[in-house]
Amino acid sequence: MLTLDFKTLAETINGRLLNEKTGETVFKGVSIDTRTLKKMQLFFAIRGEADDGHKYIADALKKNSAGLVVATDYNDLDIIGDRVPVVVVENTHEAMMRLASEYRKKIEAPLVAVTGSNGKTTTKEFILAMIRHKEKNTYGSPGNLNNLYGLPLAIFGMPADSRYGVFELGISIPGEMTRLAGIIHPDLAIIANVGPTHLETLSTVEGVAEAKLELADAMKADQPVLINADDPVLVQAAGKRDRRVITYGIDNPADIRASLAGASADGFPLVKIDGGEVAIRLFGRYQAYNVLAGYAVCKTLGLDIRPEELNDIKYNFAPYRGEIENIDSLTVIADCYNANPVSMSSGLQSFKEYLKNAAAKNRRSVAVIGDMLELGERSAEFHREIGRLLALLDFDYTLTVGPLSADTYEAALAAGLDKTKIKHCEDTGGAGEVLLNDILRGDIVYLKASRGIALEKLIILLKGTAFRQN
Repeated sequence: MLTLDFKTLAETINGRLLNEKTGETVFKGVSIDTRTLKKMQLFFAIRGEADDGHKYIADALKKNSAGLVVATDYNDLDIIGDRVPVVVVENTHEAMMRLASEYRKKIEAPLVAVTGSNGKTTTKEFILAMIRHKEKNTYGSPGNLNNLYGLPLAIFGMPADSRYGVFELGISIPGEMTRLAGIIHPDLAIIANVGPTHLETLSTVEGVAEAKLELADAMKADQPVLINADDPVLVQAAGKRDRRVITYGIDNPADIRASLAGASADGFPLVKIDGGEVAIRLFGRYQAYNVLAGYAVCKTLGLDIRPEELNDIKYNFAPYRGEIENIDSLTVIADCYNANPVSMSSGLQSFKEYLKNAAAKNRRSVAVIGDMLELGERSAEFHREIGRLLALLDFDYTLTVGPLSADTYEAALAAGLDKTKIKHCEDTGGAGEVLLNDILRGDIVYLKASRGIALEKLIILLKGTAFRQN
């Protein structure tokens, strides 16, 4: 965790310490949110698109913040007085990123940067757990602190004596990855995949690939970059660069390969790596790539890890990213943290495969599918493609949720899906009423949508219902 005195802080971020007598005061940790601010932390008053941290300075003082970083045009210094050290800078966000970059330079541990369009948080957790299995003193960025606001906070939280660090990087606009790379200075990077995400700002999947590969462009030629050999757009974009990459994959030739080995008795995917069979305790074929990514990173770092060890590792997965849960008589597959056309298609096809498991015999399949957000001008087209896929997969019951998913619903009907097998709701509230009315005991329910649709509310609703009527 970053611990520093205010004199050194002011020098590091090119700021001005208002009361030089407070220069030896020390802060421990950094916060930009007074709701989670802890005693003795430094508070950066950040101006964002939706809010201004300067409005919460009084709250920071009430919570015994060690001191503040404020903008030069902040006019209410009187409420602070001499109570805590104050450093004034031109731009508080830029100052915070500069501080994170400088702190990172003092960290001797190798840092791994993880990015991708689909499942990067889960990929990060697989990598973190595998490295930690070999070296307990390994730090991982909390949650999805992965952008220009979150990454600095993740770096500030890393103990200086850590042996390894694993960080997630997320972007939505061109040039953002270059700035993230300039903060974290990774020793190894992995790009798990690219897909149609943030197309409102990145335009095309090829644009997404170029934006992700800014990470590789910012690294030295001798620093390893790993990519998924089964992602053709990513491979093509990487091939334009004058640097070697390390590949991992299942379907195509790669430096580090795995093969699918069917499913376990309870429906979880199995994968073979270097002759060893690994059971993945999450839903979906695509989880095989996450396991392989972790293994490939460990091997590249020179860690002596064997495939059979992967079954003994305790993984810490965030909610709604593929866990399978039994709720009363139902089996619920919660895959609704986020969605785009690639992950939606893959998830639905994995659900169809899951239904071949013996435990699913004679049980109804229910797909609850919500909007995929931030897809730009091709949004309607992408949603119609999912509708046509639903008609092909022909689940026993499908519920589409959200205004954009009206296109999914109409396309499914147009493609021949029986109208008695599908319904549409404009929002999650309406979907909850319909689902509770139509759900049957023993159903297997798969939920997938973008985070903004909040399908997890339906899971909470199902947990609170005894299914008496059905």
